[in-house]
Amino acid sequence: MTKIQVAAAFAAMLLLGGCATAPPRSGQAVPPPSGERAPPGGLRAQPAPAVPTALPPAALALARAADRAAGRRDWAGAARDLERALNIAPHSALLWQRLAAVRYSQGQYRQVVTLAMKSNALAGDDRAIKSINWRMIAAARAALGDARGAREAEHRAAALGR
Repeated sequence: MTKIQVAAAFAAMLLLGGCATAPPRSGQAVPPPSGERAPPGGLRAQPAPAVPTALPPAALALARAADRAAGRRDWAGAARDLERALNIAPHSALLWQRLAAVRYSQGQYRQVVTLAMKSNALAGDDRAIKSINWRMIAAARAALGDARGAREAEHRAAALGR
């Protein structure tokens, strides 16, 4: 092996070592402190174990930063990161859904309805995303005192199944 080959192999090892990341921690769900509300419909307040990888790298990095902020219950930080991610990937139904979940945790129910409806409009044939969105809409409408609207949203979620 020549000196050039050794140097190339060493440089490749350094480059690959720099790309390595620590595996994600498996955490246990932490119940929300009093005053916070966990999003309904199977959407967890805690970050999802995997961020959708179909996002552009910058949006993916911001989504992961939002997950970390949500894990610290830094809802303003999570919302800021998700809004920045949506500036990069405005057609991502999952990012809109995550922002709706953050707004639900903040008690901003009118925004939850708007954001979840936007997510539904972008979800295409993804029944799981739509079902979760309808459950969030139902809970937000119930919190706003719209019992009839909440029932209607629950029916729409049930029709999509889970």
